[in-house]
Amino acid sequence: MAEMCIPELSVIPQEKLQEVVLGRRELSISILGSNPDTDTRVPLTPMGVSVLAAGNHRIMVESGAGREAGYGDRQYSEAGATISASKEELMKSDIVIKSSAFTIEEVSKARKGQTLISHLGIAHASRECIELMLRKKVVAMAMEYIQTEKDFYPITHISSEIGGRNAILIGAGQLGKQSGGKGVLLGGITGISPASVVIIGTGTAAMYAARAAECLGAEVKIFDDTVHKLLGFTQKFGKDIFTSVLQPQVLEKAMQSADLVIGAKRINSHPYPIVTQEMISLMKKGSVIVDLNVETGSCFETSRPTTIQKPTFSHGGVIHYCLPNITSLVPRTASIALSNVMYPLINEISENGGINQMITFEPLLRSSVYCYSGLLTNSHLGKMLGIESKSIDLYLL
Repeated sequence: MAEMCIPELSVIPQEKLQEVVLGRRELSISILGSNPDTDTRVPLTPMGVSVLAAGNHRIMVESGAGREAGYGDRQYSEAGATISASKEELMKSDIVIKSSAFTIEEVSKARKGQTLISHLGIAHASRECIELMLRKKVVAMAMEYIQTEKDFYPITHISSEIGGRNAILIGAGQLGKQSGGKGVLLGGITGISPASVVIIGTGTAAMYAARAAECLGAEVKIFDDTVHKLLGFTQKFGKDIFTSVLQPQVLEKAMQSADLVIGAKRINSHPYPIVTQEMISLMKKGSVIVDLNVETGSCFETSRPTTIQKPTFSHGGVIHYCLPNITSLVPRTASIALSNVMYPLINEISENGGINQMITFEPLLRSSVYCYSGLLTNSHLGKMLGIESKSIDLYLL
């Protein structure tokens, strides 16, 4: 996940508190589908819809929105939702939710004061789309910035967990001869040395990748830029594992013997690139790179985003798997995980009387808002797009 700007908690004056009238509010909610070429998830499952419908909320689901995750329109209808193929109709709800970023066409149909919740993908945010949100004066929230506890971002954590585990399974498949790989079994067998897996990073994705690789019997090596991060990783991992700071000579040697390399480190915390084109040219032919951060800034100089239809390319004989949204490979699991965060959040917004009341009193949710009433409230996004930004706290006083 890219760097974010989280506003500090401010003291809300008594006058403002008196203006806010708490009380449950029934909401209208629309669920939009995404382009299946890039995102196969749906942000609410039929079970999540049924919970919200039982609370008298009005749910509308775009026809086909859950198809890739294995949820048909009939399942949503039976759960209490109305099915619609009209973007105009869908964009009239109080809250509109989408697993991927909103398109300009969708935002153009939004109305003032409406709440739009989606994945932002700050590194690839569209200036035109953000400026349109500002003109429309919507409340725009980024799923990946939603906190349920201080410094805990459930959707980002779940995505990293899925990505880390999936990276090893993908890498194991790509090493097979049928995929153009070396024809190596990741874990090895009796009498044969196991495959070597290099993981760059020590975050959640790296942890789950390391655990999955070890379970398969691979030799695992972990790299990051500080001893403190490496120590924290080994303590959480619970057993001895090879670790090293990112010294170019040590990393280069590990890359030369690696069968699979996982990029699980954010680019904004280390000079770019961590893995140069020269290092990759020294890797064995048929070895594999799986890049988990191609969307937010890759640590590999040779990476570029790929698609679900064509997720790999070869550079110098090294297979690169660079799918931006790796959770889309397991849309059923990913959709259930998303829904488990989203429907309790919507219920909480309802119980607090609406989004404005909710973000006034809940600074953790406030930190996910990047557009509010015509103003940009995320400083990092503002710097990237060249748009002036201010703390949301100033607008809620």
